[in-house]
Amino acid sequence: MGENGIYKYESNEFESGGFNWKMIIHGDGDGDGEDHISVYLAIIKPSSLHGVWEVNASFSFLIFDQIHDNYNVMKGMERRFRNIKTEWGLSKCISHETFKNPSNGYLVNDKSIFGVDVYVIKNHGIGECMSLLNDSNVYKHEWKITEFSELKNEVYSGEFTVEGYKWKLSLYPTGDSRQNGQSISVFLESVDAKGFDRHKSVGAKFSISVKNQISGDHHKNIGGANWYSAASYSWGWSSFMRCCELNDPKKGFLIEDCCILEAEVSVVGVVNCLT
Repeated sequence: MGENGIYKYESNEFESGGFNWKMIIHGDGDGDGEDHISVYLAIIKPSSLHGVWEVNASFSFLIFDQIHDNYNVMKGMERRFRNIKTEWGLSKCISHETFKNPSNGYLVNDKSIFGVDVYVIKNHGIGECMSLLNDSNVYKHEWKITEFSELKNEVYSGEFTVEGYKWKLSLYPTGDSRQNGQSISVFLESVDAKGFDRHKSVGAKFSISVKNQISGDHHKNIGGANWYSAASYSWGWSSFMRCCELNDPKKGFLIEDCCILEAEVSVVGVVNCLT
């Protein structure tokens, strides 16, 4: 896919876990994916399945760095494909700016290479029980980061507990691999989810703010309910806030080389298997 007017591309079908799949790429974005490339994984309905059906799969989208000869994982997730929802993916998978930057190696000689790793989670007849928390409390955790300009790599906050589960924040001071130094990336990570079996997940609503230390006009991003599992234990924003805005001393977000993040987290439900 390059710059020759190919706005939507569908890969050939491929097999994984006994099912057929294909990738769908929207070069100019789809839905709210303006100025981004949108990437989706779609299941091809098996002729042997009739009526209501579902397939659980864990998958990761990849993009090939043709300069350094390696694949970069853009996002991993676990989703349930069914007859009423046959596609899952990312409307804002990678920005046009990052994709077209020659130093990243994603677009070389007007050619790029996308990929997807798919693992089908087998259903062994074990049911699921979902417990919803109607009156979940909102927990606030403040993270003060000093000597911000000295940070080079991803950093983590201290752990905090909400409804018996441990959490922490992660921050990329110049953005993850998709940002190329344009924005900071911030995520909420479930510490416990890495140890979950494949039948367990925890749902959480959260918002993350960078506090304005002058005016109190904080930069805040609000997320919906996300389900944390062993395959998807980190959720947040790759493009959380522009670096130029954060680093501008007149804005009030970085004072004396210190910035303050605040997370508001509530656990909304838990899914466990029935043995």
